[in-house]
Amino acid sequence: MSVAPERVGVAIIGAGPAGCATAIALARRCIGDVTLFEAGATDGPRIGETIPGAALPLLSRLGLMERCTARGHLLSLGATAVWGKAAPHHNDGFANPFGGGWHLDRAGFDADLRAEAMACGVRLHPGRLRAMTPEGTGHRLRFDGADEPFEVTATLVVDASGVRAAALRSLKVARNAVDALAFHWSVLTLAEPEAMPARTFLESVPDGWWYASRIPGGRAVVGLAADPGARFTDGAAFRAAIAATHLIGPQIARGRPLDEQAPPRIAIAPTAILSAVAGPGWLAVGDAAACLDPLLSQGLTRALEEGITAADAIAGAQMGDEGAFNAYQDRIFARFTAGVRLRAGFYAGETRWPDAPFWRRRQVQAAA
Repeated sequence: MSVAPERVGVAIIGAGPAGCATAIALARRCIGDVTLFEAGATDGPRIGETIPGAALPLLSRLGLMERCTARGHLLSLGATAVWGKAAPHHNDGFANPFGGGWHLDRAGFDADLRAEAMACGVRLHPGRLRAMTPEGTGHRLRFDGADEPFEVTATLVVDASGVRAAALRSLKVARNAVDALAFHWSVLTLAEPEAMPARTFLESVPDGWWYASRIPGGRAVVGLAADPGARFTDGAAFRAAIAATHLIGPQIARGRPLDEQAPPRIAIAPTAILSAVAGPGWLAVGDAAACLDPLLSQGLTRALEEGITAADAIAGAQMGDEGAFNAYQDRIFARFTAGVRLRAGFYAGETRWPDAPFWRRRQVQAAA
């Protein structure tokens, strides 16, 4: 005799910042029966390690400030950029009413989000989603588990699985792409950590732009955003390219990769949005809904804010507000449009290499 699938109220696919923020905000709205489904290991290096001061009120709303303060993230002093001209431009954290934000112990930050969600009564269940199909007024979800596949049915599904949008891919929701970058990145061990200021560094070059940030533990993240395609075949070529930069190179001149021989990791960073981010019995949050260029440094802030906004929409719908999901979608669409315009302005501001394919392509987009 077959066993009926477990039934859950709200199934959140993905236990990263967007998924956890949604779960915590739902719990704070006294909406129970929430389960986070986590696809895999969460303790490896990851990109996205700086959170601006403007995001700190969001952490307060989620009840995370005590955990985050105890974690020992680095206070950010601001940003320094070489963009549009050779002279560096400084944006200091003290000019922001919320401060410069933090350079995160990202694995610790994500762990604290999951711990807070579970402290609020949210269940955390390992499982990689393989398919989602409508069933009655909800959806049936099929997962690969640690030992064997399993199924659940959910009244509501929140896709917080990141760029892959695992749940909505099953529903054939189209993704509208504006652009895509290949972000080549590595974590370095700094020989003299205190010699590198706790700032974000940004430097444009003919074939893209470099980024570097010091993080806790005497380390730094450094990366190059370029057009997709093979570039670095080993760590030595990557380090040589870093050394050739004028701003980034001196900051990490004595840094060594955690793995000396490994080439940099590559993350594809699209600028794209789903054709719909909410529908009957489902909605998407964070990068599953829309991705903006990492140049804007909005990923973590959007994940937290959209998690709170999604919880508000779910609560509104449960109280009978038939327009709650449409209002949520309108907000995501409007924010994406504003982000694309801001991105266009940034790229239009770098005019030193008009014939370089990377810049010509993005300046054509900016003029469109």
